[in-house]
Amino acid sequence: METQNTVSNLTRRQFLHNSGKVTLVASLSGLVSPLVRATKAASTATGSLVIVSQTGAAPDKALPKALKEFEAANPGMTTKLVFYPEEKFVAMYTAAQAAGEQVDLLYLNGQDLRRYATSNALLSFDSVPYKNRFIPESLTPYTVNGTLWGLPAGAAGGFVVFTNLALLDKLGLKIPSTYEELKQVGDALRAKGFSAFTHPGKVIYMWPVWFFTTFAQTTGNRSIERTVEILSGKGKFTDPDFVEALDLVFQFSRDKLFSPGVFGLDFANAQSEFQTGKACFYLFHDSIAKGLHDAEGPNLKLDFMLMANLVKKPVISQYPGGPGLVMAIPAKIDPARKEAALHLIDFLSSDDVNRESMQINGGAVPVNANVQPSDLPFYQKEKTEISKMVTYLDWFYPPEITTALQEGLQAGLAGRITAEALAKNLQAILDRLSGGGYHFSG
Repeated sequence: METQNTVSNLTRRQFLHNSGKVTLVASLSGLVSPLVRATKAASTATGSLVIVSQTGAAPDKALPKALKEFEAANPGMTTKLVFYPEEKFVAMYTAAQAAGEQVDLLYLNGQDLRRYATSNALLSFDSVPYKNRFIPESLTPYTVNGTLWGLPAGAAGGFVVFTNLALLDKLGLKIPSTYEELKQVGDALRAKGFSAFTHPGKVIYMWPVWFFTTFAQTTGNRSIERTVEILSGKGKFTDPDFVEALDLVFQFSRDKLFSPGVFGLDFANAQSEFQTGKACFYLFHDSIAKGLHDAEGPNLKLDFMLMANLVKKPVISQYPGGPGLVMAIPAKIDPARKEAALHLIDFLSSDDVNRESMQINGGAVPVNANVQPSDLPFYQKEKTEISKMVTYLDWFYPPEITTALQEGLQAGLAGRITAEALAKNLQAILDRLSGGGYHFSG
């Protein structure tokens, strides 16, 4: 996702990490007993492995605990966990490489994985024999140019449409399956003083998830393929399916489906509107589900849906998301430590460690196929829909495009720019970047 700082000096990725930590404190305070397992020593090697991760991306508590378990299972092996601030990660890792510092394993976000994969700075994981350990949706984002460059850790999840069944029941309304039905529900809600959708509209970097959701439909479920085509010059941002997806987002605003003061809402305000029954729907990240579930009462009965059909043609309703973390090995790792690093990743990606990570850190859908989500009905249901999750498109965009899309979406929703004009602006930026040497890889 995007790397630039905006409201409160956060990115969407940083917000999601921080919100997950808040949920942890509330939901896991009673977790006291560690998992006990019989683990065969990975190798007879001795020495130390250095793991470099990002503050804001690595598991808060599970990773250090798992590393201690690895050391206990492998006498003579030690590990050192080093954190670089997320916003300075690329610069600090580049400096570490130039200085010849030891780095044996990386914990990366999806954007940085793509950065290093396309520059051949990582080892391939194509020959790993246990890829079937993971759900396919957690491997796809880390396959670039047909090569798997890392293995996922933790949980996968994304932006679904939180739904307040209590409010629908109160007004005798049904969950909408088409845009026409959604508009009718919105009109009925507004007539009674309620809103259809709330959203932290003040926070500019949250708007793109709306476009990712509509573009999945206007492309006939080819949003990633079309994004690659556009960025590689085989298509344009001004193509009809892209413009239509932008305008569909703006249509929600034209039809008054958002809260009246949406552009003044931050995270807390938007969640409060949904939680107190003032708004019926909330397109947001699944990380807040546990807190909302715990807050259920007369005004809130929690469920979620995937976006209604917006395009009047058969499409699968998909939602934007992705795995949170990827483990990778630098291509320039010392050959003497390569085997030990691979054994460490084998250990860290095991079902036992993934299960423990989910217990400690929470999350929606475990990246390991044989690990079950928590007993929260919301997450149990999301696991059945995980095949409909599509990687965040701004993992592919150059940052200039991400920034322009964020700003343009907010402006268009406020009625200050048309979909056609925004599309032309985005294409002009891409043309300028391409003229300056930008080339999309992977």
